[in-house]
Amino acid sequence: MIRVLIVDDDKLARKGLISIMPWSNHDMIVVGEAANGAKALEFMEQHEVDLMFVDLSMPVMSGMELLQITRQRFPGLRSVILSFHEEFENVQTAYRMGVLDYISKVRLESEDDEQVLSRIQQQMTGDMTQRAGAAPAVLSSPSPSPAPERDSASEEEEEWSRLEKEWRSQYWLYNEPVFQRLCKQTVEAKISCRSLEGLFMRVLSQLETELALRAELRSDADDIRSAVDWVRDYRKRVYARVAASSDFTNTTTSILKAVLFIREQASNTLHAEDVADHVHMSRSYFSQCFKKLTGSTFNDFLRQERIRAAERLLCETNQSISWVAHAVGYNDSKYFSQLFYEQTRLLPSEFRAQFVGGKIDYN
Repeated sequence: MIRVLIVDDDKLARKGLISIMPWSNHDMIVVGEAANGAKALEFMEQHEVDLMFVDLSMPVMSGMELLQITRQRFPGLRSVILSFHEEFENVQTAYRMGVLDYISKVRLESEDDEQVLSRIQQQMTGDMTQRAGAAPAVLSSPSPSPAPERDSASEEEEEWSRLEKEWRSQYWLYNEPVFQRLCKQTVEAKISCRSLEGLFMRVLSQLETELALRAELRSDADDIRSAVDWVRDYRKRVYARVAASSDFTNTTTSILKAVLFIREQASNTLHAEDVADHVHMSRSYFSQCFKKLTGSTFNDFLRQERIRAAERLLCETNQSISWVAHAVGYNDSKYFSQLFYEQTRLLPSEFRAQFVGGKIDYN
């Protein structure tokens, strides 16, 4: 069983959390509670604790101070933070310190507690397995039973797992079609807003560390769509910061600069060497980093950007297919049409016809 300690200066909040969360369903048991960080430390000196739910704002010793101390004194302890929306800067800092998740007090009674604890349990199980150097195992020892039939809950968990994996891969930061598709799928998914917001905070906090910049990571999201809009806005601000930066020492920033350069120069003759020179990298190192971060080779990415530019021209102008092909860097219109079909499954003329007919929702 996972032994849980609840740390919050609000007694009603502690009792409420203990009573409403389905702990036993996820191999968890609440072994204690504390009104502040100092009392929590006293408890942990006397009792074994695996997981701590901690409020960030408390008297005597705050949640942030407690997290800093427990990182050194109890390295095996994992934590989940309790917060209000106005504490997002501290939440962001806590994620950099390695907390597993956060629970918004504002939404404590309206969110899917089963999903939250399930995700935390999975992370705890993975951590314990890694430390033990063993194959994954169930924490409790239930008697064998037939595998349950596939139901809507398991399908939603699989959908969440897939979306989480894609957001964590960060390909969406560089690749516009991937980003638009992922946003659309996330909005349409049956997932908890709190879970999504927590995922975004973890992913974006990691990005801020990699980019060595701060983009005022805050969220006032009330639903899935507004949470996705938050990420859209964040992504735009990151690109604006990168475009204005003259730093070429950070690899992630340099690859983002390369993406911007490719988009600007896509209609011209462009080689990997040109882009590598632009971001002050050797060609081989640039190609290696570009593939790792974007998920695409340079040539595939350039081709994709040219087709995207062609889509815009087909929608916004009445120019001939040959003119569009030439405008995006292809002198051979037949070759252009072949590439266009490979990426869109439509010929350029068919794409234009569908757009004119109102069947294409072009972003």
